Amino acid sequence: SGLPDGIKTDQAWIAEAQVGDWFYRPGLAYEPKSMIRNIIEACSRDGSVAICISLLPDGSIDDGSRNMLKDVGAWMRVNGAGIYGSHAWKVLGEGPGGPPRKLPGGALGREQADFPFGPEDFRFTVGKDGALYAYCMVVPPAGTQLRIKSLGSAAPDAKAIKSVTLLGYNGPLQWKQEPDALVITYPGNAPNVTLAAGFRITAQ
Repeated sequence: SGLPDGIKTDQAWIAEAQVGDWFYRPGLAYEPKSMIRNIIEACSRDGSVAICISLLPDGSIDDGSRNMLKDVGAWMRVNGAGIYGSHAWKVLGEGPGGPPRKLPGGALGREQADFPFGPEDFRFTVGKDGALYAYCMVVPPAGTQLRIKSLGSAAPDAKAIKSVTLLGYNGPLQWKQEPDALVITYPGNAPNVTLAAGFRITAQ
């Protein structure tokens, strides 16, 4: 993969990837989830993102690309506060049983969209507003108990959590900070949450 294994802050860098290919051809896979996952992976490592969308021979964008970009744009409008102008947190993320698993490299398509991330897979960024953003790499089923171990009250340099909100959701959110994890109960009626679930977290 073109992504570094860890957070890279020694110089500015851009994660470049192509959707399907660097040029247009029939049969490209249009997977908005692969784009969003790639964006989150790069930002959590302190990078920027450049994505190639292949044009038709006349310079226009085909319907598949157009629809994909609409879905990505809708997600970014809800979740962009933790993406635009963000930087890495002290750790890039976490996964089941230990360090985060990295999204496969190469052309963006079904391999990345179908990569078996689960409710334990999180990536972190710090937004321009100073808040911490935690992105779950999937949209969990209603009632799932999400456990973010990096934010437990007994974690190194832990701070007391003040607020937790689910981006795109205005209803009440159940959460509590336990010694070993921040525990969030995923709500059952979050209509604006798609592709990946983002949380804004502030500390005292």
